Amino acid sequence: ETLGILHLLDSAATSDTAAAERTAEKGKLAKILADNIGLGIANLKLRESMRNLSIRDPLTGLFNRRYMEEALALELHRSKRNAAQLAVIMIDIDHFKRFNDNFGHDGGDAVLRSLGNFLKNQVRGSDIACRYGGEEFILILSPSTAEGARLRAEKIRADAEQLSVNHAGRDLGAITLSLGVAVFPDHASEAAATVKAADVALYQAKSGGRNRVVMFAPGTGLNPPQRP
Repeated sequence: ETLGILHLLDSAATSDTAAAERTAEKGKLAKILADNIGLGIANLKLRESMRNLSIRDPLTGLFNRRYMEEALALELHRSKRNAAQLAVIMIDIDHFKRFNDNFGHDGGDAVLRSLGNFLKNQVRGSDIACRYGGEEFILILSPSTAEGARLRAEKIRADAEQLSVNHAGRDLGAITLSLGVAVFPDHASEAAATVKAADVALYQAKSGGRNRVVMFAPGTGLNPPQRP
């Protein structure tokens, strides 16, 4: 693999034997230098690759839960410093179990990959899309107002209905999403509490009939019952 090109120029080069020997020695030193630089670059690329593997969900290519927690803490700190709002949207695939039951786990994985690609196309440069676990996903919108987050969530819900997922030559059927939205600092003052608020709103979206967006209502509490 070619990592780069090292160009050497000897401005004092002449045609005598001594000059030729000096040039050969410089060439040897340059080769050692190039090998060390190449090794350093390769190590950096390996570290970057390992880092990427540690923060990405291997199935969907989205960021994983570990990265989400780290990123949300940093974004919340930035929002506090700038006196800005930040939104968390928690997303759940409605009746996901039916895809596994009807088409096997490979079919379920196809749905997850499709939604992962869909969410990648829905995010702005400042947004962060993560697979939270199972069939749950999280979007961090920074910055975002409550109304802006609600409108984004509604667009995601509506656009997801147009998704077409095929696996092994079969149409797996329509996908619908339930979404819960929470906003810092309106609904919570810390990262974990903001995620819990979005989770509560998601529970309300699912218990209210699914395929809908619910904004967290202050005073609701942060301990949702078991999901329907």
